[in-house]
Amino acid sequence: MAKSLRSKSKLQAKSVKRKGEFSKFVDDRNKRIADKLLIETAKQEEAKKQKKANEVNQVEEEEPIKEESMDVDNTKDNKKISTSGWRDSNSQRYKQRKQKSGKIRKRG
Repeated sequence: MAKSLRSKSKLQAKSVKRKGEFSKFVDDRNKRIADKLLIETAKQEEAKKQKKANEVNQVEEEEPIKEESMDVDNTKDNKKISTSGWRDSNSQRYKQRKQKSGKIRKRG
């Protein structure tokens, strides 16, 4: 009769293979991945440092720092924002649907 894959002898044989034969492949793979990750991280850090240095140099070359006032009211776009009309809440949408169907009267 065939033995189940859950039998003690089969499980023991698999664990021996896992610890002996396959562990060196797994360890080598993990080492390769870790080394590659270190190299990539170093490249990214170097790129960040260069980017920051370039930004600092560009800011210094462009213009000296000006004092800017906080005149928010004197902007080019003085558009009024409409505050009337239906809101986006669920209850308002419910009321809007019911009013369109004629079931709720608008209170005055």
